[in-house]
Amino acid sequence: MKDQNETAVLTELARSTIEQLANMPQPIVRVCGPLTTGGLGYEENARRLARAEAVLTEKGYTVFRFGDAEASIQGKAFSHEVIMTVFHEPILVSGLIAEAFFLPHWNESKGATIERDLCATYSITIAEFPEEWFS
Repeated sequence: MKDQNETAVLTELARSTIEQLANMPQPIVRVCGPLTTGGLGYEENARRLARAEAVLTEKGYTVFRFGDAEASIQGKAFSHEVIMTVFHEPILVSGLIAEAFFLPHWNESKGATIERDLCATYSITIAEFPEEWFS
């Protein structure tokens, strides 16, 4: 029952997120990097993800703010695999994300590694987020 509930909630969240993305100015970019695994620990990872989104916005990019959707998921103890396949993958393959900026230490994160593989598979431009942009 738990997996069915997870799937239903995440499917609806992915659908509503894709609907929001379709109404945003194109092209849209996304920030990918460690959050719960790898990197510098959850609090610092979350701060860096938010900062990277702000920097890209300041540079004129239309940014998919992952944190908005993450707030709907956090604390529900959904399985990582279901989150990646039922929520993240449909968003990445929707054709609405043009480019993904990967934060330093992305390769220490299970989720960011999956995201990078999906970006490569679905021809989403992969860019490295420069560490100096955090200054």
